[in-house]
Amino acid sequence: MPATTTLVTLTYGNRLHYLQALIERSLACAEIGQVIVVNNAARADLGQLLRRWPAQVHIIDLPANTGSANGYAVGIDAALKAGAEFIWLMDDDNAPTEGAVATLHQRLAQCSRKMGRAQTAVLGFRPTHQADIAAGVPQRHAFPHRSSCFGFHIGQLPYKVWRRTPWGKPHADSLHHSLVQLPFATYGGLLGHRSMYENIGLPRTDMILYADDTEYTRRITASGGHIFLVTDALLEDLEHSWNIKSRTSNIYEAFLLGDSDLRAYYTARNQAWFDKFVWARWGWLYTLNRAVFMTLLRVVAWRSGSRQRLDLLQQAIADGESGRLGLHKSFPL
Repeated sequence: MPATTTLVTLTYGNRLHYLQALIERSLACAEIGQVIVVNNAARADLGQLLRRWPAQVHIIDLPANTGSANGYAVGIDAALKAGAEFIWLMDDDNAPTEGAVATLHQRLAQCSRKMGRAQTAVLGFRPTHQADIAAGVPQRHAFPHRSSCFGFHIGQLPYKVWRRTPWGKPHADSLHHSLVQLPFATYGGLLGHRSMYENIGLPRTDMILYADDTEYTRRITASGGHIFLVTDALLEDLEHSWNIKSRTSNIYEAFLLGDSDLRAYYTARNQAWFDKFVWARWGWLYTLNRAVFMTLLRVVAWRSGSRQRLDLLQQAIADGESGRLGLHKSFPL
């Protein structure tokens, strides 16, 4: 396949070693022709990338760290204006394994023939992020049901109890589907034709960061399109994210015991907004799930002595459910 794909990524801080690995591995793939790096006020010398790949790497410098939503919006818009046929989104600390990009293109072509290019996207497999899929959890239980609250849904409780028994424990060897249909996805690993990106527009910049990719990619399926996780297109996480499941026992501990108020605030606020305004199908069921989730959150906070963090989370949730998005003055980037 000719090099018709543009890689879009963004970076911040001092993460050049991750970014270099991503670009080096990506440009080794025959499908990748150009790389757009959105510079969210990184401290590293990104000029090294231009000196090494002068004809293939393009850097867009932003005056300040504007978050992932604006960063990807800038990058996707630039790729479309530059005429990219396919756009592949990646975080700066992801990298493809051998053959992953070719496999993604093969699956995208196969699915697009049935569903149309504008209605199809594929996603590379990151086992730490798609932990339930990697563990062999049945697909119907691997994703939050509609009207859930922060992933909690009372209808999924029986399975969650069952999977903790010796008889219901999922087995990774049951992962045999190369394509898993998703309701939404992450930025990292998403590949689609330019017509798909034109169809869904650009990310909401007022979400700033965290869960902005959930809202963005949900537009694909909400409009009748399809996202497929390609489990045989493996991506490597060069750095593990703060909120992966292996770090804590449950979502309550992740929110209450994490070391960053900024992350906790924006994640909780944006997820609350998404759950109420996008994901809720039945108001009464969302209200029930919310009541149980908040009760459990308060119990864990009481037991762990995390009252201050609980207050922050409750304010974040109130802001999200009231539609108060944008940059919060107490949590600048």
